Amino acid sequence: MILIGDWSPEMQRVTMAPRLTPSAYFANLEGPLLPAEHSLAPRPKAGPSLFSCEPPNDSGRFIFTLANNHIMDYGLPGLQATMKSLDKKGIRACGAGVDARSAMQPIVVDDNGARVGIISCCEAQFGIARRNSAGVAELGPWVYRAIDELRETADAVIVSVHAAVEDSPWPSPYFRHLYRSYIDAGATIVHGHHSHVPQGYESYKDGVIFYGMGNAAVDPGKWRDYPNGMWSLAADIDVSSVPHRWRTFTLEIRDNPASETIVVEDSTAEEQNSHARYFDLCNLPLGDSDLFEALWQEVALRAFYHYGAKYMGISADRESRQPTPARSAKSMLKRVRPSKSAPPTRSAPPDYSLLYAMIACESHRQMLTTALGVLADELQDERTEETGSLADEMMPWSRGTVPA
Repeated sequence: MILIGDWSPEMQRVTMAPRLTPSAYFANLEGPLLPAEHSLAPRPKAGPSLFSCEPPNDSGRFIFTLANNHIMDYGLPGLQATMKSLDKKGIRACGAGVDARSAMQPIVVDDNGARVGIISCCEAQFGIARRNSAGVAELGPWVYRAIDELRETADAVIVSVHAAVEDSPWPSPYFRHLYRSYIDAGATIVHGHHSHVPQGYESYKDGVIFYGMGNAAVDPGKWRDYPNGMWSLAADIDVSSVPHRWRTFTLEIRDNPASETIVVEDSTAEEQNSHARYFDLCNLPLGDSDLFEALWQEVALRAFYHYGAKYMGISADRESRQPTPARSAKSMLKRVRPSKSAPPTRSAPPDYSLLYAMIACESHRQMLTTALGVLADELQDERTEETGSLADEMMPWSRGTVPA
């Protein structure tokens, strides 16, 4: 089985052309599968609504996790259309359902004679399944119970999690601890995604953790100008061996603007050398807690000044480290609290959706609390010249975002 990252080609067709022919790819389907011309309306939410037009051409060779913040962009009809399309191609999927119980249901697949149990979940954003409503499986304590149950019958257990600060090459300390706890509980592999750039990976006890796979197949028109948005991490896992054998490699999205087809293929030797340095800088901090915590502060503060402050209604003063309210407390209350005379509405205004995404999402919450903790002197500022240089190199979009 080959683990890959986010699959969201939108209007593009995809040709998978790696040198290795796997028994199956396991990927995150970022958004529903719908015809190019359809009548479904997107759900009200902050951010874009995504859909792709075609399932992969390799029938039966894909397995998808659906637990992400875009699969419900077109509501239950979009999810139902997706499941019908996948069923027609013989593609297994998990992580979403008509209610929370069905969304949390793991699947067991055969991989070269080995039984692989797959658990899929997502940090809270948009489209979380509830007791009586469709959506995706929210990560929570139930994952440990699912791991324990699958261990009894499966040769390997994969926990697939959609969670990260976007465009960060490093996970937060919270998710490093959480993913390691899944291995402690008996999982074999953690398959992380949502960062949209590759993150680090590590062997941990008897398992392996891939913190973020990156973009496996996406619309080049949206990503070609983003650093590290057009290549991704892949992992070839032999779960039939004991202990499980695995190797990593990288995949490139080959962009041909004149064609409606993109090719996903192995990186060249030159590209692999560049990616090797990238992963050295991703992986090194995972074994150095002091450096890792300091780098997370770099990530949190840069993300806060880049978008977090604005999304929370704070005007971040770039001349000093002191954020200031964008408006009076009274006006902020009016912004987030409906007036008594206003009639109730079924869909939240955009400001409510944005605030919800920032507060409900664990990665955003970790970013905000770390950045504000440093700015408020509640947390000791552990950043150094080394962490600043590393962040400048690995997150070029963030250079100059944090006031001196």
